[in-house]
Amino acid sequence: MKSFVCNNELARLEALRQYQILDTLPEEAFDDLAFLAAQICNTPIALINLIDANRQWFKAKVGLDVEEMPRDTGFCPICMESGEVLIISDTLTDEEFARNAVVTSAEFGVRFYAGVPLLAPEGEAIGTLCVVDCVPHQISPQQVEALEILSRMVVRQLESRRSLVEQVTIKQEYNQVQKALHQSESFFNNSPVMMGIAELVNNDILQISDDPATRKFFELTPEEMQNLLAQDMGVTDKQPSLRIHCYRQAKRTKSPINFEYSYDTPQGKICLSATVSTITLSSGSRLQFVYVAEDITERKQVEQQICEQAALLDIVSDAIVVQDLSNKILLWNKNAEKLYGWKSEEAIGKQFDELLSTEPLAQHREIYQPVLKNGFWQGELHKTSKSGKKLIVESRWMLIKDEHSQAKSILAVDTDITQKKQLEKQILRAQRMENIGTIASGIVHDLNNVLSPILMSVHLLKTKSRDQQINEMLSIIESNVKRGADLVKQVLLFARGIEGDVQEQTGTRQHTVLEVKDLILEMRQFISQTFPQSIAVYTEIQEELLPICADSTEMHQVLINLCLNARDAMLGGGTLTISAENIWIDETYANMHIGSTVGAYIVLTVTDTGLGISKEILDRIFEPFFTTKELGKGTGLGLSTVMTIIKEHGGFITVSSCVGKGTKFQVYLPAVQQVPMPALEVV
Repeated sequence: MKSFVCNNELARLEALRQYQILDTLPEEAFDDLAFLAAQICNTPIALINLIDANRQWFKAKVGLDVEEMPRDTGFCPICMESGEVLIISDTLTDEEFARNAVVTSAEFGVRFYAGVPLLAPEGEAIGTLCVVDCVPHQISPQQVEALEILSRMVVRQLESRRSLVEQVTIKQEYNQVQKALHQSESFFNNSPVMMGIAELVNNDILQISDDPATRKFFELTPEEMQNLLAQDMGVTDKQPSLRIHCYRQAKRTKSPINFEYSYDTPQGKICLSATVSTITLSSGSRLQFVYVAEDITERKQVEQQICEQAALLDIVSDAIVVQDLSNKILLWNKNAEKLYGWKSEEAIGKQFDELLSTEPLAQHREIYQPVLKNGFWQGELHKTSKSGKKLIVESRWMLIKDEHSQAKSILAVDTDITQKKQLEKQILRAQRMENIGTIASGIVHDLNNVLSPILMSVHLLKTKSRDQQINEMLSIIESNVKRGADLVKQVLLFARGIEGDVQEQTGTRQHTVLEVKDLILEMRQFISQTFPQSIAVYTEIQEELLPICADSTEMHQVLINLCLNARDAMLGGGTLTISAENIWIDETYANMHIGSTVGAYIVLTVTDTGLGISKEILDRIFEPFFTTKELGKGTGLGLSTVMTIIKEHGGFITVSSCVGKGTKFQVYLPAVQQVPMPALEVV
């Protein structure tokens, strides 16, 4: 039963909605009917009341100032739901009606009510026509019949009004359809896209109908185009079998087929993109096809230019990257793949600064300001490749604008200058060391001239003095002078190595063929006897290690200095590794490292797990008298002497370090003989 009531209510509300009457302005026809009802029944109040889901709305009213009232207030809902005439001569005589809000309210005080339901053509009650009085009232059968007639007139007026609205709507829709049809015809006649209907006849395509664009393309009149075969259209179809195949495929699959083909014309090659589909006709009719074709010659030319330009981008040796204004990568050329390690499909769509930049974010954003303001920026940037390799690039940024001169994207061209910067650093270091060596050489000779007379005088005084106390003082002076002389010798050794004064030294040093393996094993024994037990020592020596030509004492001095520095860097213990292997230095690597030549080398590596050396002081560790040790614990001549000895032997030394992880020194010395060996990888 509940479902029936609900369905009736939904049908009633839908019937009311179709009239589109609620909340409309007053209309004279409805006002006249309400006035007649009040006059016929001789009451001060008459209403045409339409009831929706939540309220009662008065389309016409006499003697009442309110526009609406709640859905369940008063007697109209009772009359509408009953579907019959409701007459209450005196509301106070019926206990149920006497408690109604319109009766007890001082504003209304209803004592008499007579209502007739408003029934739509399908029988749905959508409201009431009622008369009301504030005093008891009697109504005759003739008056009731008149109210019923008036209620039907209200409904007829609603129907007339709906018909008029529908006619207006239909007219508006008709006008819109006419306008759309006119626009469609205008579009069809002016569209650059070719459209028409064709049939397959004897392995050819027969033109049935067409549009102005098709006739313009083939330079034919409508009469000439009618029932014309494709082979007679005056142009050379380069792929006639392709078109016929696509038509047949559309017939077989019963779905649209897209394809591209071309014509040769006096003006050149014309490329078209077409879609063909079958048309469903009555049985017995010959199968027809609708086609849509578009001239894509210009687009193909642009695509060809883009391909050529893209090929040029891949040929250049620089990394080229295009990013939009939100930093998203749009283009990534082949050399960008090679330099940074990310493939194009990995990089495109990623954020530029997150993928590449190791600059502080604030500094990176500062680059955008001059680019957006001036259209260009150039400078050096530090980046990290996919493998973690640190790179230095010379970067040039250019703003790209669209056809409206609005900023669109940024083109970045990066040139790898990592090797160049490393070579510049080596040259500057060599120049600095050369200057220091020149100065040190002059100072050493002067100090030698000062110390020699002192030492000779001490010897002379000791032979003549018999006083023990004086002899002790002379011994102290002699000891300190000798210590000073030793320091002078170390500085002189450094200075001569820097200046390349090898001829003077070859007469006093014996260079013999040495086995590096023996040097390492002797050093390991020395370390195990003298270094703290908290330091573990490991050796890694390649089999068939080539010998070197060197001074044994000086090679011991090199290893001793490097190992002592490693020990001092591992006060809390750690691991010391000494290794040696054969390598081959090629021309590329030789060009990157001053002092190296192409050929076979022995690389002697000393690695520790100590404190490490910061970048700020790493470039100064080979300078004489530079030390990070406490006062009195180092002269600052150890590494400078090591470098001098290695240079005298035709070698060179490199160092890498990470703070908190350790340091690695690599000594490269020319091998005596050459056997097949791996080339050194350039890093």
